[in-house]
Amino acid sequence: MITVKDKFQYILNNYLGTAKIVNKENESFQILTHTLPSEIREFINDDKLIVKGSMGQTNKSDCPWISILNSDITRTTQSGIYIVYLFKKDMTGFYLSLNQGIKNFQDLFQSKKYEYAVKVAKYFKDEIPETTFSKGEIHLGDVKPGQRAFGYEKTTVLSKYYPINNYDDKILKNDLSELIKIYNMISKHFNTSSYNEVIKQILAVDLPVKIDGDKAISEIKNYIDPEDETPYGFRRKLKEQKPFIDLTRNFKRLTSPTFGKIDYIKKANRDMKTGLVGEALVIDYEKERLISIGREDLECQVKWVSREDDGYGYDIESFDIDENGNAVPIKIEVKATSSRLDVEFFISKNEIDASKKYKKNYCIYRLYDVYSENPKFYRAFGEVSDNFILDPVTFMARYKYPEIIS
Repeated sequence: MITVKDKFQYILNNYLGTAKIVNKENESFQILTHTLPSEIREFINDDKLIVKGSMGQTNKSDCPWISILNSDITRTTQSGIYIVYLFKKDMTGFYLSLNQGIKNFQDLFQSKKYEYAVKVAKYFKDEIPETTFSKGEIHLGDVKPGQRAFGYEKTTVLSKYYPINNYDDKILKNDLSELIKIYNMISKHFNTSSYNEVIKQILAVDLPVKIDGDKAISEIKNYIDPEDETPYGFRRKLKEQKPFIDLTRNFKRLTSPTFGKIDYIKKANRDMKTGLVGEALVIDYEKERLISIGREDLECQVKWVSREDDGYGYDIESFDIDENGNAVPIKIEVKATSSRLDVEFFISKNEIDASKKYKKNYCIYRLYDVYSENPKFYRAFGEVSDNFILDPVTFMARYKYPEIIS
């Protein structure tokens, strides 16, 4: 009886001896593209998983493959994330691996495609629970950047290597079952049908948009509705002062009033605009502050980083000057309110974590009365918990699903 192992062995033993041009009548071609995919398809018995093999279109591939693709994610090995058997260039063995399509990274990052493919692969490696699969690199042979096999090496998440003659049908089936469970677990967490969006979500912390100060202020002004515009010639300018020391936690109905019925859509829109006004004021203030101390070279480096996401845990990058006259980068989180008083504000776990990471180089700019001629503010450097009383008022909830992988 010819086993699955025998078919893999046939490819390892005979592939290098076949012609450089793909011959569809060749036995290796038939096993790669028909026989093995058919047996794998029958074994996994899942209509959502597409199984197909290839040894190239016209010219024979150095590293032929058999892929298992979730049709909700991808139908090609050039994109998405998928399972694939990859044969080494010298045919001394093959890998069963979880890989990504390099085309997604080419479209998004061009010359830096391999760099970001490795970063996304590392994210998955860190998130995947304990497994018998390796989280290290694979080595397909003497392959170079630009070659498809090199892309396979850089996009690999998990792998298991099978040296020639050192495996059997039971090992192959058990390993494939384990990797399919992992693949299904990952795919269930995708909340978008586009793998480009999956990549952006994973790299959100690495890829926030940074906009220079002048452009940031211009963009914010263009976003705010005309009815929010200030009169011609009117310019708001921040006025620094110490936090109120005579406010207590009593009289909260006065300092933080709650009304009977709230239009949350309007409130969210108003809060967002207030936040943007606050960020524009702080960018303007920081630029002027740096100019006033003779550091025009730094003024042009003030950046707005929170335009599209809050991945960094702060809104603005600027600088302070230490006692030796050296520029020290600071990370600024802006908390703005239209209230005339310094009322309580919401802060995210991500922002608190950022303050722990950057410590004395992290700063909360607390702005209030932002729509007046001279909005008030103070600065608080260091960890958020060192400067503010933190009360847990919001929780992230998810249903108690049973564990997919124990």
